[in-house]
Amino acid sequence: MFNSQTSPIIVEYRPRNRNTYIRVTDDGEIKVRTPLKNESSIRRILKLREEWIQTTLLALHMRSDEKHELGKTIRFRGENYAVEHLPNLLKKIENVKNTIDIEKYYYQFYRDEAVLTLPSRVAHYARKMNLHPNEIRFKRLRSRWGSCDSKGIVTFNTRMMQLTYEHIDYIIVHELAHLRHMNHSKEFHTLVREHLPNERKLRSEIKAIRPL
Repeated sequence: MFNSQTSPIIVEYRPRNRNTYIRVTDDGEIKVRTPLKNESSIRRILKLREEWIQTTLLALHMRSDEKHELGKTIRFRGENYAVEHLPNLLKKIENVKNTIDIEKYYYQFYRDEAVLTLPSRVAHYARKMNLHPNEIRFKRLRSRWGSCDSKGIVTFNTRMMQLTYEHIDYIIVHELAHLRHMNHSKEFHTLVREHLPNERKLRSEIKAIRPL
C-alpha cells in the first residue's frame, strides 16, 4: 500500500500553479503537479491525502482482479486464484460448459468456505466484544457485505470469501457492533475502533470493493 513518506512519486514542477494536484494513473503511479520544490512539503500534502490515495489504489487493484476468466480463475481470500489450485471446485466445473452452472458452483464454493471459516471468527469477536447475535445467517447478497436487524439476526454475504481476512474481520466487527448501535453514529465507529484500531482505513477500503 501507498506510504506518503517513502513510496515513489512522479513530480511535475509547475511554478505557475497555485495549488498542488495529485493523480493516480491507471498504472498505479502517483503523479503530483505542484509549484513546490521542497519534497518534504510535497510529502506533507501527500500525508493529508494518503487515505484517498490508498483507497483509489485498492479500487484500481480490484478492477484489475475482476479481469479473470470464468472457470479458470476465482477471487478468493483477496487474490485471484487459479481454479486448478482448488481441487474441490475444479472437480465440479471441469466438464461444465454452461456459464450459469459454473457461476452456481462458484457461489456454492463461497458458501461452503464461509460456513467452514466464518463461524469461528464471528465467535472470536463476539466474545471480545461481549455482543452475541441471536442467529447468524449466510446468504448470497447482491450488494451488501452484511446486515444486522433489530431481532439480533446477523447476516453475512457468502461472497465475503472474496476478501482478505483483514476485510472479513472488519465486516464481522462492523455487524456485531450494530447489536449495540443500530446506526453509524460516532459511538458506533468508536466501538468498532476499540477492536480494530485501523477501522477508518478498513472502512474506506471496503467501500471501494464490491462483491463479484
